[in-house]
Amino acid sequence: MTGTTPELTLKDTLNVIHSRVQHLAGCPLPHEIEKICQILYAASLLKEEGRAVRARVILAPPDSFNPTNGPPNASHAIRFAVPHKLTPNEIKRLSPAASFFHSVVAVWPDESRDRSLSIWGVINTGPRWMNLVAGGRKSAGNDISNPVIHVRDPGWLLFYDGYELMAEWRGTEFHGPRLDVFQSRLLNDRFRELRRKLVAELSDDCLPCSLHLEAYAELSHLISLQFVKRIINLVRTSGHGGSVVVLPEGAEGEDAAARWIDCKYSAETDDAGLRFRHLLQSFIRRVGELSPSGATVEQAWDIFCTSRDPELDQLEESFFELARFFSDLMQVDGALVLDQRLCLLGFGGEIRVDRTVLQVGHAQDLDGTVTVPWNVQADGTRHRSVYRLCSVEPEVIGFVISQDSQVRMIANVDDRVLFWTHSVG
Repeated sequence: MTGTTPELTLKDTLNVIHSRVQHLAGCPLPHEIEKICQILYAASLLKEEGRAVRARVILAPPDSFNPTNGPPNASHAIRFAVPHKLTPNEIKRLSPAASFFHSVVAVWPDESRDRSLSIWGVINTGPRWMNLVAGGRKSAGNDISNPVIHVRDPGWLLFYDGYELMAEWRGTEFHGPRLDVFQSRLLNDRFRELRRKLVAELSDDCLPCSLHLEAYAELSHLISLQFVKRIINLVRTSGHGGSVVVLPEGAEGEDAAARWIDCKYSAETDDAGLRFRHLLQSFIRRVGELSPSGATVEQAWDIFCTSRDPELDQLEESFFELARFFSDLMQVDGALVLDQRLCLLGFGGEIRVDRTVLQVGHAQDLDGTVTVPWNVQADGTRHRSVYRLCSVEPEVIGFVISQDSQVRMIANVDDRVLFWTHSVG
């Protein structure tokens, strides 16, 4: 799968949204859905006590949710005795009560008021939906099948079909969803041998034989991606921005760090730096113990996501506290420097590559086979420094998170520096 970004227009998206709700009584028509979008776009430009308005809005009728259900596996819907007219100011006033990460504002035409667009309630979904973009073990739940529009930042709306990102409207630009770089073949290939080595270290007497070694290796890859997702999302939500560079493991990575990166805070190369690796090994061992004989990767992953095993819960807490720790280190100016084992080499890293990179490629597909030229002069210091590092160290992979929450993955592919714009929620 190449995962190219689809060409999409606002009209296309409105039609998709309408198709998802047209079977429901009193559903909004395409022109009403467009009006909802315009109201939410206007709301995104307002301030609530000095803060940008941020909210999630679901298009659903009041009878869509079971009143006795609630998080974490379902949603808890509170219906207003009197619906409120949908306006930018009403979204602004409700946004603090309908916390972006935990709740949605429910909107639907009110037949009793000449189909005026109305807010009929607030629905507490819980935060599990964030696991899809931010990394997490628990499943997202299964009761959100309606269109959801995120008022993400000033002038930035994201359109979801349930939990699937369909399109973005940002400023004057409208486009289909960006790529999920965590599905890229590049990440899979760069870490393949390391995964096999990790599993081989455990295979003799520590890993249950319920999974084949290749399945264990793939499971370790999937879990590792959850960890990196969590780091990136924590930095995004901090509003600070940051960068992380992943160097080859062992002496090769240490030499590259010494040659090109001046870390204000360098870490000792002892066992403390390998905490991620130890936790990952514990994770796959425990999932193996919980899996039936001959289990597939899909079955093992389902156990990882859904099991209520106390040991997995404790490992998850340790895992994501380490991710938070790494994201906190990125609050210091400079790059977080890891090797491919996600072993900490240092932070506050100043990349000092004396080489000019004026143009890179903006990848339009996951494999980087379709690119468009990109002039780097408009990019900030973080981006340009990682471009330079990748130009001289082809095995390096970098992630740069801007203060406006945009995420890029940067790598060298066939002696070309490319970046991918990552899809975010």
